[in-house]
Amino acid sequence: MKKNLTFFLLVILSLSFSLTKFNPVSAQSNNIPRELLDIVTKIDLGANNQDLTLIEANISPQFTNQDGLDYNSYISSLKKTWEKYDDLKYTTSIESWKREGDQLIATTITNIQGTYDISGKKLILNSQIKSEQYFINNQLIKQKILTEKTEVTSGENPPNVTINLPEKVRPGQEFDFDVILQEPIGSDLILGAALEDKINPELYLNPSTFELDSLSAGGIFKRVKMPVTSEDHWYSVILIRSDGLKMITQRVHNDG
Repeated sequence: MKKNLTFFLLVILSLSFSLTKFNPVSAQSNNIPRELLDIVTKIDLGANNQDLTLIEANISPQFTNQDGLDYNSYISSLKKTWEKYDDLKYTTSIESWKREGDQLIATTITNIQGTYDISGKKLILNSQIKSEQYFINNQLIKQKILTEKTEVTSGENPPNVTINLPEKVRPGQEFDFDVILQEPIGSDLILGAALEDKINPELYLNPSTFELDSLSAGGIFKRVKMPVTSEDHWYSVILIRSDGLKMITQRVHNDG
């Protein structure tokens, strides 16, 4: 049994501006420079309050990230995200920092939660992103995503699943992409699909289409190969049954 399902892939996954308006930025060291805490806080407050003016004031016009986003495409994508999710909440910790010349470089870990309604069904988002952020003259100028994993669930009983993937692989390296159901299928009908996408700005707002198959075993087991290119890849799985849905997307870093 097959059918197509288009699923919104969040732009926010690769734009980890973190902190809710209720919580201060937390730091794992008490020697974080005041200027670094201030700029992260301002950007986070802007994101959580959907304050585009505050965001624009604290991101450099020369902003870039490893996935090909620039300042204009980031702002455009952020607007689209706010149209879909009006209750995104972020919490972040600054894991480490260093100063290189006129740059402050911070490694942050961000947790993101939110909900989204589609066709009368509530989808629940939980995401964790580790990133390296570069600041010059009190503006964010560059970002590199180090690790990224997102889960979206819906319904009373979403499938319980584990994904086995490495965090990084070499260009051309083969590896296992295993999606393991943690409970017997029994008489349930579970539809599922696994998908690989090269990460690029177009995918943020024009997501790929899943082609679903009915599962008759304990999951989805694939042997895949990282293309000989420089881009990171998203590996995604979606599982649907009558009383629940789960989607997991995880970044694998192309260590070339």
